[in-house]
Amino acid sequence: MAPPLEPATGDRCSPRCGRCALPPDLCLCAEVKALWLSTRVLVFLHRREVHKPTNTARMVPIALSNSEVRVVGREYERERYANLTPPGGRALLLFPSADSVELTKEGARELCYSSPLTLVVPDGNWRQARKIALHEEGLALVPRVHLPAGPPSELALRSNPDPARISTFEAIARAVGILEGEAAQKALEHVLALKVERTRWTRKRPKKTEIEASALRPVRDEDDGDDETDDDDAT
Repeated sequence: MAPPLEPATGDRCSPRCGRCALPPDLCLCAEVKALWLSTRVLVFLHRREVHKPTNTARMVPIALSNSEVRVVGREYERERYANLTPPGGRALLLFPSADSVELTKEGARELCYSSPLTLVVPDGNWRQARKIALHEEGLALVPRVHLPAGPPSELALRSNPDPARISTFEAIARAVGILEGEAAQKALEHVLALKVERTRWTRKRPKKTEIEASALRPVRDEDDGDDETDDDDAT
């Protein structure tokens, strides 16, 4: 379950879904059929990102059944979130550090010795994500991987002076594409496109017919079932 938003206060605040962070009439939680993948995704979310409606990492548990979000900076949650992987599993940290290697399907298998894989992803602005990757307990010894060079993001909710940086959710989608296949990547990118579209609608309210048309669009193709400054992610 994605971390819930705290109750909004003040005359200008409107209620939002505690999972997707969208207003009730734009909520997409019921429209998304979560994928179940062999790759488990574990997001370490900086506590200052929890309440930001532009954060994309909170969409991960909505789109992926085998996933989890842990909030960094909440001491009362640290003991609960001590273990990175299920018994017998291995983890890779998706973060472009000096000692990281390019993520490939074959390389992941070699690093994990065919054990169940958990992809750990830090989420926050660049400084926050780096701090999580380098200093969060339990991550120091996790092998690090980075994405291969790819196109600039077309699904950004925040501006970024570095076009190579993409949102956490998009980074996860590309990593999943490498590990699980193109169909899974496209399904996740479609979920992100809906999140981006509807978040922008909260800034410029669309007509009711536009909202209804968006709700009618499928989240995934029928044949896919088998398979502020933008520092939302540093991967």
